[in-house]
Amino acid sequence: MMVTSGLCNAAEVTFLTQIDLTEDGAMNWFDNVSSDSDQRIAPACLYQGHWQHRLHAHGDLLMCRVVIDVIEPRVVAAQVVEQGLIEDLDASQLEALNQAMLAQEVHHQPTAWGLTVCAMLPLWAKPTFSDSQIEEMERIQGYLIDASDDSVDTVLQLRDHFLQGICMTCEDVHRAVRQPDEYGTGMRKGGRGLAS
Repeated sequence: MMVTSGLCNAAEVTFLTQIDLTEDGAMNWFDNVSSDSDQRIAPACLYQGHWQHRLHAHGDLLMCRVVIDVIEPRVVAAQVVEQGLIEDLDASQLEALNQAMLAQEVHHQPTAWGLTVCAMLPLWAKPTFSDSQIEEMERIQGYLIDASDDSVDTVLQLRDHFLQGICMTCEDVHRAVRQPDEYGTGMRKGGRGLAS
């Protein structure tokens, strides 16, 4: 399978081992979105939808909206959206949700679970990244630091290509690392909030 636009369909994710792997078990090089051919990173195939999940062992089932990458597979982002409450899951809650969805094998047939494919990360989502994706962003940041005036545009194109391959934008990266408490939630002069 070759995913270049970030779109995929349910038939492509039926058996994960058939998607990304060659006969010898290695990932197909053409599917690599990494800037380093030795560091293989599969392009993302995101699905979004709703999932009921217990945040605590004896808590009530709460409605969450989720984004899952069925190629990796892992939950990329999730929020509780219950009774007017919209709140991002913290790292431990996200990991518990990830384990629950993987245990149900949602990533093998996401449409059967009511999820729909999405070409890019939804605007509401505060994304998380895999270790290999973080390493790639750090590698590209190093290229950017070392870039000359003549090559900086090429490095920015490389970064944008990588982010597109994992169905994200620079704005998604900023949203992931921005801490609302760091900027405060108070009102500025003129009534504009500091955190958007």
